[in-house]
Amino acid sequence: MNDAGQLVLSGAIANHHAVAKALRRWLADLAVDCLASQLRSVAVEFGFDYARVQVRRQRTRWGSCSTRGTVSLNCSLVFLPPEVVRYLFIHELAHTKHMNHSASFWRLVEKLEPEYRRLDRELLAGWRTVPAWVFKS
Repeated sequence: MNDAGQLVLSGAIANHHAVAKALRRWLADLAVDCLASQLRSVAVEFGFDYARVQVRRQRTRWGSCSTRGTVSLNCSLVFLPPEVVRYLFIHELAHTKHMNHSASFWRLVEKLEPEYRRLDRELLAGWRTVPAWVFKS
């Protein structure tokens, strides 16, 4: 990133494989920096605790929470609106209390994010906003 907030690629830019690889590396670094701190802020705001966070490039999931308290986040979340990402954080953090999608889980999510149904629909539609280079090898 330059001072103007632009990502500048140089070198063999005609090599689409190399460019996509460089973009994925940039995306992974950006996602770790942004998402981990945002997750921590939401966790503190609502009094959740988790063991660790990992950011990965996943094709089918935006996030998950393990029974050991590891919250996994998809690096492609950086392409989604902040309110949708915040909802996903709340959803995954709620799994630290309820490791299922029971009525109790959804009541907790709704208490923390009353607009969760709309945001969940936006999250599911969010795959359309992820650039093709994220998943092409």
